[in-house]
Amino acid sequence: MRYMLRYLPFFILPCLPAHAIEVLDRIAAVVDDDVVYLDTVALMLRAIGFKQIKTYENGLDAIEAIENDRPDLVISDWDMPILTGMDVLMLMRDDPELSEIPFILNAGHLGQDRWKEAIKCGVTEFLFKPFSFEDFKESVMLTLELAENEKATDDFEQKLAS
Repeated sequence: MRYMLRYLPFFILPCLPAHAIEVLDRIAAVVDDDVVYLDTVALMLRAIGFKQIKTYENGLDAIEAIENDRPDLVISDWDMPILTGMDVLMLMRDDPELSEIPFILNAGHLGQDRWKEAIKCGVTEFLFKPFSFEDFKESVMLTLELAENEKATDDFEQKLAS
């Protein structure tokens, strides 16, 4: 299956509308214990225009790398061994250097209690599996736009305060 995924862009890209290919000079980190999912999400991020995509098979490896690499976006599965996506989110939100990085949490199912917990911890967006390319792209673009608007608001408030 991994061999087949290498050729997937040749099948996906011609089918995408022209507006789906946007150039983003950003770094994304993707965390999931499912290697096929990692490859698929990396392909979708490339189709959107991301130049650098870093993938991690567990939350512990991811958080160590995120501390060094400072990606522009983190997309993480909820259910993983070692550290869950929620664990990664909470560690990032507790670190002032990482707390502003937009975070998309994805899961196959999400009960109301888990949903509320993620919101309290500062998740930026949810993405439910399975998802289409259009849903994925919309979620990524919305997340980046929200982060940029929040940063612009913070900058404006700092200017007003000084």
